Amino acid sequence: MPRQHTTPRLLTIGALASRAGLSRDTIRFYEREAVLPQPARTPAGYRLYGPETVERLRFIKRAQALGFSLPEIREVLGGYQDREECRRVQRLLEQKIAQLNQKMRDMQTLREVLHRYLTACQQALQDRQAFAVCPVLPMLQEAAAFPLDPGGESRG
Repeated sequence: MPRQHTTPRLLTIGALASRAGLSRDTIRFYEREAVLPQPARTPAGYRLYGPETVERLRFIKRAQALGFSLPEIREVLGGYQDREECRRVQRLLEQKIAQLNQKMRDMQTLREVLHRYLTACQQALQDRQAFAVCPVLPMLQEAAAFPLDPGGESRG
């Protein structure tokens, strides 16, 4: 029996959007931002995408969920070419991890400051202090004037 070759079925933008869980506008935006190649077009101008485009869109969504910007994703997508591009992707991943570590330190600092404010509020309520203004409000005003320090001291 002769073997039949089937051509991959091309997808319209609506079908692609449905399969990838994105809007048509998002797909067009990705094309403009060059993270998605320009598709083939019918004589009437309709976009036609190969089935591999669904996986590329899923990759883009996963990368965004990991905190990558579209320019960074564009760079990562180029990393499939050769060793030097793979090294660039490695450096980008190292930068992302460093940024994430800094954000985690910043969030820990913020948590400590908020905990300090909560403790002050709880203490004032427990002591049944008479106050015209919640004691945390002056602390927040001071914090707006000076950078926060997790040790409780304002720098300025």
